[in-house]
Amino acid sequence: MITGIHISPSDLIIRKEVAKNAVFSSLKKNQKTDAKVLKVFSENKAQVLIAGKKVIIKSPFLLIEGEKLQVNVINEGKDQNFKIVPPEENKFSGKFISLIKLVSKSNPFAILAKTDNSELLEMIKSISLKSEKADKNFLPRLFDKSGILFEKKIATLFKQGSALQLKSEFLNIFKNDIKGYVLSHQSSDHQNAGNLKAFVEYATNIENFQVLNAQSSDTGKYLIPFPVFANETFSFGQLFIDLGNSEEKQKTKGKDRIINISLLLNMSNLGGLRADFSIYRKAISGVFNLSSVEVCDYFKKMLPQLKENLAKIEYLVRNIECKVVSKKDVSPASFVESFVRGEDNLLNIII
Repeated sequence: MITGIHISPSDLIIRKEVAKNAVFSSLKKNQKTDAKVLKVFSENKAQVLIAGKKVIIKSPFLLIEGEKLQVNVINEGKDQNFKIVPPEENKFSGKFISLIKLVSKSNPFAILAKTDNSELLEMIKSISLKSEKADKNFLPRLFDKSGILFEKKIATLFKQGSALQLKSEFLNIFKNDIKGYVLSHQSSDHQNAGNLKAFVEYATNIENFQVLNAQSSDTGKYLIPFPVFANETFSFGQLFIDLGNSEEKQKTKGKDRIINISLLLNMSNLGGLRADFSIYRKAISGVFNLSSVEVCDYFKKMLPQLKENLAKIEYLVRNIECKVVSKKDVSPASFVESFVRGEDNLLNIII
């Protein structure tokens, strides 16, 4: 949600009582119009041109100077809302959307955590998100061992490895990659029926994520499941990464583009949590969405420490805040809708 917007035209001053109902009076509900980011200031403030009028906005998400947007009028009146319209490339087919909804219903690691295979449980624990301290290697470890890149590792091995190396490296992948481990143990006589059923279900679920990410890679969007380990128990979440891989951003060859990251967790004591962050160079902004006022107040007390920790690793914190949302907004279904829709930023015009 973008708030605190006021009009600042370069050639005239609009009084509040006059501007309140007249600034965008020509725009009607569901009408689309172009917008452009003219200048980015500190603390997530930016000057944006909407329908020929210059406005100053404050946003929890980052914008880039010169960025062109298309916005849709959500409602009319004194508190007009504009929603950023995602580019066409982010719109998927019905078949693809069905796949997205399918993967949202089951975290592949949840079924594995119920097995009595001690080796496998240690592997899941090793890739889990933990809260004791910052872990810079969490994502690399998750991608390396979760099974998401299993086939790619095998293909790379066959392309690069010599005959002598193939055998040892091949066995190493099957031993240290969760998907490889599960596949190699499905035919084992030492596994009980419950474990074997869990192995088959995990393999199916992780393959759905692999297919989804392979098909969405052109858009720069990836949906990654992960386990969480806290208080000696497992819980599970999903990570949504949007690299903003539009044609215009591709021209930058990965430089100076906004990366959006969303994290969905169902925490036993705190309930549902969704964290939406955007990163541009070393600047970071974001919002913690929580379904409880009490939990939101608790998070607000922790924000100064979070900002301090980010500053220690040389991040410029533009804005991080908490807000209370409905339980539906922190559900897997809602999270998956973000994957389908693309950007869901609102411009809330408050004169």
